[in-house]
Amino acid sequence: MSAESPDRQLGTKAPDHDLRMALGVVPVFVLTLPAILAAVIWLRPTPPPGRWDEVAARLGIDPSQLVLGEVTFRNTCALCHGRDANGMPRLGKPLRNSEFVQSHKDDELLQVVLRGRLPSDPANTTGAAMPPRAGNPALAEDRIRNVIYYLRTLQEPGAPYANLDAWIVDTAALAATGLGGIGHETFIAACSACHGPNAEGMEGLGKPLGTSSFVASKTDAELMAFIKTGRPIWDADNTTGVDMPPKGGNPALSDEELKTIIGYLRALHEQAGGPSN
Repeated sequence: MSAESPDRQLGTKAPDHDLRMALGVVPVFVLTLPAILAAVIWLRPTPPPGRWDEVAARLGIDPSQLVLGEVTFRNTCALCHGRDANGMPRLGKPLRNSEFVQSHKDDELLQVVLRGRLPSDPANTTGAAMPPRAGNPALAEDRIRNVIYYLRTLQEPGAPYANLDAWIVDTAALAATGLGGIGHETFIAACSACHGPNAEGMEGLGKPLGTSSFVASKTDAELMAFIKTGRPIWDADNTTGVDMPPKGGNPALSDEELKTIIGYLRALHEQAGGPSN
């Protein structure tokens, strides 16, 4: 019988050698693993406190509620009050360092948001309507409360109150012109975010309508159809690059309400003596 070749002898012995090596490493790994983990935990830096941890603790809420409040504010309220809550002239007042926010309790602020504030409200000094629930009927109370908690984070201790001069209008004078009625209120609620509270236009958003040659050139029926259709950004006649949604983004507007808006625009044109653009 022939002797085994060296290659075959090596092939039969190698697995035994590897097994012994592996079995020797396992105990070492098991013994040193706790020490390695302890070192990693000890050396790991302590994370800095969260952005709103201190405020959340003071309010007795979870910091995640402030994060959600900021998201809701920017998606729902920022159009009128500004992304950083510094206000939009002739629309929503500043809510950062706001005397109104600081002087009202959470439940009181909640009721203001739930009810809204029409231009006819004596407490409304801007002439701009604040629709109930910021114009979103589906906005739940818990989300509104999160927004209120978020507003608390914007009140800087010791800082002066935000100046409101740019948000004070003479509502009595406006009413005396005959332009402060229901048509204006409906316009404010549906159109002012882009076209301004008095249809004077908003830079980078909606064009002026009070002296618009486009408005003057259309019949009431044509304006009604236009408002119902809107003007998307891909429309060749859209020169602003801003989408005009059907009915100003409020599908609940009735034909009667649209007629009051058109009547308000006609009154503006009559007061101005005709179109200027």
